[in-house]
Amino acid sequence: MWLPYGLPGQLKAESAPETVRRSRADTAERDILVSFFLRNPATEAWEVDVTAETATGVVETTLAGAAAVIAFFGNDAGKLNEIIYRLQASCPLEALAACHRDVEERLSRWSLELGRGLAVAGWRLADPLHAARWRCTPFRPSALAFDPASPDATPESHRRLVALYRDARNASDPAWRLLCARSILRAWREREEPFASTDRRAAQAGGRRRDRVVSFDMLVHSGALSCAPDLQDRPFGSLVDRLDELGVSVLDALDGRPGDADPIGLPSRPLLAQMANLADLAAREVLLEELALCRSQELALAS
Repeated sequence: MWLPYGLPGQLKAESAPETVRRSRADTAERDILVSFFLRNPATEAWEVDVTAETATGVVETTLAGAAAVIAFFGNDAGKLNEIIYRLQASCPLEALAACHRDVEERLSRWSLELGRGLAVAGWRLADPLHAARWRCTPFRPSALAFDPASPDATPESHRRLVALYRDARNASDPAWRLLCARSILRAWREREEPFASTDRRAAQAGGRRRDRVVSFDMLVHSGALSCAPDLQDRPFGSLVDRLDELGVSVLDALDGRPGDADPIGLPSRPLLAQMANLADLAAREVLLEELALCRSQELALAS
């Protein structure tokens, strides 16, 4: 089962609905606690390569015009795995937004200083006055049943594209996932090799490819329904055109020409993740059909 990646998780209330309602209705400033779980992008462990014993100090700062205190905590292995903010705010969600901006900026600077990958895995939010709590953590999918001996070997002519798809699935950054999947889809649209050879063999046998369109299910499953509803029932070629526009924006941002909307910046990351998921899903459909066509042609030749 294909799964979307990189979509922001839902902030789920862990308190009774009435408790949450009172917290949201209160407009007075009060202590709000925000905790961020840290993740090592290389190992996927919920810890980072910073020793907890060197991060025992408390940092006093100002966030969104309010005084804030930041504390650091480690796990049993002695590595930093959580950062907790305490600040005065009248709205828990606004406090979360301010703390999220700050922790991302801090982790970026630490990453430069340390030369290590540092990421946020999830967060917790608490309003102690009203005993209201929320949590946002990544979705953990269940394992799939799979026979490693069942798939046919990938034809040599297709190995580069299949490896590129795996790069897209493995990438944690949505921009890179989008670029990898777009490369596959562009080769398919332009009928570059190996797609051209498969088409010729299919035509000789009186067959042809299916007309591929962006379905409603694809938009929902990828999370792209909110940002690209106009692509519904449009051919994959229209999707590739949209991905080309985003690809140019990504490369411009890397070159320091972000324009009005920087796709590398935090505000646009949900859009990138959604479109990367849609591109990933479309590229998978294209490649699975391609390998199925190759297999059917091999069987026809063998019969």
